[in-house]
Amino acid sequence: MNGSEGGGFRRSLGLRQVLAIAVAAISPTTSVFLVYNTALFQAGTGVFWAFLIGACIALSMAFCYAELGSAYPGAGGAYRIVERVLGEPFGFIAVFLFLVLGVVITASILVSAASYLHSLVPALPVNWTAVAMMAIVTWLSLERIGATSAVATAMLALELAVILAFTGLAFAHAEHPLAYLGRLSFPIQVDHAPQTVTWQALLSAVVPALFAFNGYDWPLYFAEETVETRRVLPRAVLLAAIISVVVEVLAVMAATLAVPHAFFTAIPASYLPLVAIAQSAAGPVGATVLLVGVIIAMFDTGLTGNLAYARIYLDAARDARWPGPVNRFFASMNRRGVPKWGFVLLGVGNALLCYFTSLNDLITFTGVIIVTIYLLVAVSAVVHRLRRTSPHAPFRMPLWPLPPLIALCGVALSLVEQAPGDLVRTAVLVAVALGYALAYLERRQDLRSGRESSMMEDNN
Repeated sequence: MNGSEGGGFRRSLGLRQVLAIAVAAISPTTSVFLVYNTALFQAGTGVFWAFLIGACIALSMAFCYAELGSAYPGAGGAYRIVERVLGEPFGFIAVFLFLVLGVVITASILVSAASYLHSLVPALPVNWTAVAMMAIVTWLSLERIGATSAVATAMLALELAVILAFTGLAFAHAEHPLAYLGRLSFPIQVDHAPQTVTWQALLSAVVPALFAFNGYDWPLYFAEETVETRRVLPRAVLLAAIISVVVEVLAVMAATLAVPHAFFTAIPASYLPLVAIAQSAAGPVGATVLLVGVIIAMFDTGLTGNLAYARIYLDAARDARWPGPVNRFFASMNRRGVPKWGFVLLGVGNALLCYFTSLNDLITFTGVIIVTIYLLVAVSAVVHRLRRTSPHAPFRMPLWPLPPLIALCGVALSLVEQAPGDLVRTAVLVAVALGYALAYLERRQDLRSGRESSMMEDNN
């Protein structure tokens, strides 16, 4: 069955709901509080310019997703796009990378949330708290999408209030003039680090910025539950990207201008500038309230991120991309019209990671996987437009071919700056997926073609 036929999904989402899911998946609050500290130590005041460069790449990718998503709507999102444009082997590479992401990203986010909660309530163990959060995420994911999106929307309103309040406080307590952003220096010395930011250090911070903006493509994974799909999806993707870019760039600018003068001396690498800014601007009570908001934002991000992965697995199963028993496993729907066993797998896999892993930076590894998927989508945008035979389309990106070219250059730049180990691990995943696609999927296609030929001969 083709993934665009519905397969039990109920259309109940409008622009507001899918936009809320996308912005919650991006989670400006989670993104800034997870990424900013590392990026500041990497690039100093260059973190602001790294986020601007990342914003240009993110908006360019959003245009690619919007055009391709309107042309090839389906629960598989990026997988469906790559498979339709570049062919089955590349499509399976995309879905296999998503399979890995599904059991890594949510766990890392929830362990982060549990770590912040532990700092407020030391009696709560980090790993078991993260497992409990994952259980709640799985339970909510198995409910009707309308009810789940309402929960995500409510938490989204709270987390946007948190990040906007932090931004306002940081601007109000700025300790540097606006021109300070152009000096490219380290406001904080860690172990007597040099004060001048190199271009290499600035560009290395683009990678976490891209990770921070990621998630604007999430509306595509709810195509079969969205009314007026071809009109709503492009608008939701672009609006989500614009909102995340504006909110996060302003927060990064405010935070960088508010880094206290007192911290120009050497400090430990565990220092958290955003917490210090919050405590300085709002006091201990205000900082605690802010921290609670960050925890809620991270839980919301884990929930909305989890929602999409099972839908990607379902779409691949309906296209028989896995062996028979695995296809039936992922394609099974519960009475509420959601892919139940896909969520159970995500729940178990993420719960195991929540328990057995600490916060050893999974972000760099997942970042490489994410930009590899970006690479496939950006190439698909170019190939799709070059192959078009009709001038009409539900959505056509402006300034063609600039957006996909910017995205391709940005992705290449991001990959060059990654750790060799992360590149090797991702290359192994791509090789395994490609080998499977060429061995199993091509063989299955040959068998299907042989059966169709035999049936035609029998009929004759």
